[in-house]
Amino acid sequence: MEMIDLSRVIYDGMPKIPILPDVHVQKFLSLEKGHPLNVTELSLPCHAGTHVDAPVHIVPNGKSIDELPLECFTGNGAVISVKKKGGEEVTATDLESSDVAVKRGDILMLHTGWDDKFDSPDYNLHPYLSVDAAEWMVKRGIKMFGIDCITVDLPTPLRPKGFDFPVHRTLLGNNILIAENVTNLGSIVGKQTRILALPLRVKGSDAGHARIVAEVVH
Repeated sequence: MEMIDLSRVIYDGMPKIPILPDVHVQKFLSLEKGHPLNVTELSLPCHAGTHVDAPVHIVPNGKSIDELPLECFTGNGAVISVKKKGGEEVTATDLESSDVAVKRGDILMLHTGWDDKFDSPDYNLHPYLSVDAAEWMVKRGIKMFGIDCITVDLPTPLRPKGFDFPVHRTLLGNNILIAENVTNLGSIVGKQTRILALPLRVKGSDAGHARIVAEVVH
């Protein structure tokens, strides 16, 4: 069975939302410095790199990432591909007209191709979901939505004062988990897949870094 990695490599200084602390990957112990072992130290916010958001990210008293059962993170994959510019919204009409069958319990991934811009400032000005697109997903009963952008909501540079993250609120408020900074979705467009998006079990956390993998069924 072919397996395709949909997750980003974590590295020192990797891009992240500006408000978040920097990502640090460094040697704590090193063979080159005479230590008996190589030991790497990692420091990063839970919303940098490929990760899965838990309801408590925006829902008061919502479940944290460690409280969610494993079945929340695995399921049949559905991938919709869209062509949008930075700052353009993806609407329910875009999703409906894709002809991709989206079924209850699916893990839906949106391929925008924006992951190619990960190392560029343009990555922060990306396509995003409209609220009616999020509501469309709620009606379809999916368990998780993933995107190859830094966030599902309006890009940071375009947010008005008091922005309240309506797409996060709609999805997580209906127990649809969110995977962000997914990559390589172009390689599974049109393929039947099973998605595994298993996050780290961080006690009480609003998100968990995840190695997201697609198993290609055929």
